[in-house]
Amino acid sequence: MRIMIVGVGALGSYFGGALAEAGHDLTLLIRNRAHRAAIREKGLVLIRDGVEARIEAHVVDAEAAAEAGIADMVIVFTKTGATRVALQAALPVIGPQTRLVTVQNGLGNAAVLGEFVPMDRVIYGTTMAPGDIVGDGVVSTYGAHVTQFCGAGTDPVTAEMADQLASMLSGAGIETRVNADVDRVIWAKVSFNCAMNSLCALLGKTPGPLLDSDEMKALVMATVIEGCDVAASVGVKVDREAVRQTLEMVHREHRDHIPSMLVDFRNHRPTEIDALNGAVVALGEDRGVPTPHNKTLLALVRAREAQYLQDQD
Repeated sequence: MRIMIVGVGALGSYFGGALAEAGHDLTLLIRNRAHRAAIREKGLVLIRDGVEARIEAHVVDAEAAAEAGIADMVIVFTKTGATRVALQAALPVIGPQTRLVTVQNGLGNAAVLGEFVPMDRVIYGTTMAPGDIVGDGVVSTYGAHVTQFCGAGTDPVTAEMADQLASMLSGAGIETRVNADVDRVIWAKVSFNCAMNSLCALLGKTPGPLLDSDEMKALVMATVIEGCDVAASVGVKVDREAVRQTLEMVHREHRDHIPSMLVDFRNHRPTEIDALNGAVVALGEDRGVPTPHNKTLLALVRAREAQYLQDQD
């Protein structure tokens, strides 16, 4: 199977590096010039639980995307706001049988992919895999995590390809399963990220130090529960005990992970706040579900983001 990954930051590098190391036909479409040059020159350095591997990977920039040929799958790892731009760059490799895959943060990602191919050629889901860019061409990951997805429609070929991708990823060391009830998993992660990403960014802390505080842990759970309530209003029942267990696992095993929103704050980049807290607040207002904690975090993140983006002008 010929695969292209677009959005080769921390997670795109991790998934791409693991698949390339396992011998799969993989191309990384990398917009970041320094990251791209480092991988071309020295290979992709992937550090898993402290064990380092240097992996040869096929790398192209947007101008040379067509060199990779038509892909069987294009996996999108960009920030939500960059999806359309990234897929425009990947258009030369998207053919009539290409499946598009997303495990991005937030809500509404499958619908964006459906603007580029019919929805029955979309595979969507989520991942709990952590990833951190250590330097140009170097990415690290650690701890237990699961990736889950399924076909957006009922097309049997898409379902078969989802099974194949799950097998490939699991064989490459990334535990993955096909789950027809993936919307429940997505909502669980969205509810979780609405709390953890926003609070880590606003306080400049990684999950371990943040959750060492009982008061902060209570605030996280209150924010998470609001997301679960909104999910229930649209017919998705989130396993709240499972989310609490995920929180405890992250507290133990992902203590030093730098959430993407904190990375965005540090680099003065736009965040994914609108696809997380913004989406939950909007749906809550539409459904009559109170979301006071999410509203507060949304306002604080937007204010901080607006401040540093304005300073760049």
